[in-house]
Amino acid sequence: MSRTAARRDPELEARLAEHLAGAWRGRPVHAFQSVPSTMAIAHELADAGSPEGTLVWAARQEQGTGRLGRTWISPPGGIYSSLILRPTRPAAEIPQLSLVAGLATAHTIQDLTHLFPRVRWPNDVLLPAPALVNGGPGEHRKVAGILVEAKNGAVVVGIGINVNSRAEELPDTATSLAAASGDSISLYRLTGALCQRMQTWYEVWGSQGFPPIRAALRSRMESFGQPVQITAGSTHSEGTSQDLDESGRLLVRLDSGIVHPFEMGEVTLLR
Repeated sequence: MSRTAARRDPELEARLAEHLAGAWRGRPVHAFQSVPSTMAIAHELADAGSPEGTLVWAARQEQGTGRLGRTWISPPGGIYSSLILRPTRPAAEIPQLSLVAGLATAHTIQDLTHLFPRVRWPNDVLLPAPALVNGGPGEHRKVAGILVEAKNGAVVVGIGINVNSRAEELPDTATSLAAASGDSISLYRLTGALCQRMQTWYEVWGSQGFPPIRAALRSRMESFGQPVQITAGSTHSEGTSQDLDESGRLLVRLDSGIVHPFEMGEVTLLR
């Protein structure tokens, strides 16, 4: 059975539409109470010709996917969305959309909660953990994750945000907006604000490339100036995180003194 055969929820779509008037006006919204994966549905819709700006949204995922094939835990109370894009920039620049989406997500969270999220290269958004919980002050935990997949001429950007999820439903390394801010937040209002921010930064990136994204991200990057370990496959490198380069690669001054640009990898702070 086609993944798009999952039953859409007209009530959810109507509630989302109320908050999406300013973002990708007139583009389709496919909303579901529960699906295996919004990414799978979005790819199927893209292959069928759905236009740029098409949004796939679910209140729950049964088989949410993260980067490197990992599982994205998707309990009720979060936002699980995938956006179909058809960028015209060179294919080599498509990975930059992970940071474009991270920037849009961080701005959206700040707009609605007045918290100041950090971005962990290349695809996570972080907030301080609640006080007195496994690590104390200074620890940051994942509140949102980004996944970018290009296939058959389209790009699907997945954004998952832990919004009102309960702490016991999340991994120890994660938090939620409600836990960090002390208030519950409307999933629909947050989705509308996120789509508007994403459209704004996507259009900036489309017309000007990565430099303005890089400039806006610098104050938000979690690791700059910190000792880090970069894991890429079976290779582990240690050094001090320095900056993003003009292509979105992470610049790390290795212990040897050489500044090396990393195109991919997992970043771990060394404390």
